[in-house]
Amino acid sequence: MSDVQAETPKIIQLSGGIWVRQEIDNIAWIDMGDYGLVVDALEHVEKADEVFAAIERDLGRVPIRYLINTHTHYDHVALNDAFVGRFGCEIINAETTEIGPTGKWFEASERRVLIQPTPGCHTDQDCIIWCEPDRVLFVGDIFGWGLIPLIAQLRPDNTQHLLETYQRLIDFDAKVVVPGHGPLATTADLSRWLEYFDWLVGKVSAAVAAGASDSQIIDEIKPPADMLHWWRFVARKHADCVERIAKSIRRGWLEAT
Repeated sequence: MSDVQAETPKIIQLSGGIWVRQEIDNIAWIDMGDYGLVVDALEHVEKADEVFAAIERDLGRVPIRYLINTHTHYDHVALNDAFVGRFGCEIINAETTEIGPTGKWFEASERRVLIQPTPGCHTDQDCIIWCEPDRVLFVGDIFGWGLIPLIAQLRPDNTQHLLETYQRLIDFDAKVVVPGHGPLATTADLSRWLEYFDWLVGKVSAAVAAGASDSQIIDEIKPPADMLHWWRFVARKHADCVERIAKSIRRGWLEAT
């Protein structure tokens, strides 16, 4: 899928009761049977009427009871107040709601939905959402089509935590993975990112040891051929990953492991 195609708004029905409005920012609505549940709330308040019309068309008279944010960055919460004003729903996220380490289940006649904290991969408020029996996994910004999601500098502890969390996500064996932004993904894409990260660390480490500058390393380490179609990967993400890893290695990141 080209970047233009990925960024053209479209509503994708994943099953008999899950819809994703996929664009640069993604939002989803889920028919639980007795009520509706929404995941994430975009960043453009001017899209509220468009989104509400689509939700009401798809869910009909099913009331929206909950809006879950995968984390609380603005591009995931901008419509929170509008949802509360329109539907009177409850906002659920790691800041507003007490969520235990094993997560919180929402159960109704059609399906079960789990919100589970996965902090420290992108923000301290990261949560994933798992839909049964559809096997749809919402991962917020933990998966970014090639980006290293950690905002902080790479350290041995947070890098290991990120890799372990990815394995947890892979273990769900989801049929569909919904990132916070861009095209829908798969469990295979999560696995491929782990392989890419390991490969990139090895390539950059060798280049740093050989005395290459950051700009030389960025120029020499090309994106893998099978990832060239990943959304914004070549234009924005691969070079950023190379540079972040190179700078971390020069700070002694790998020696500290």
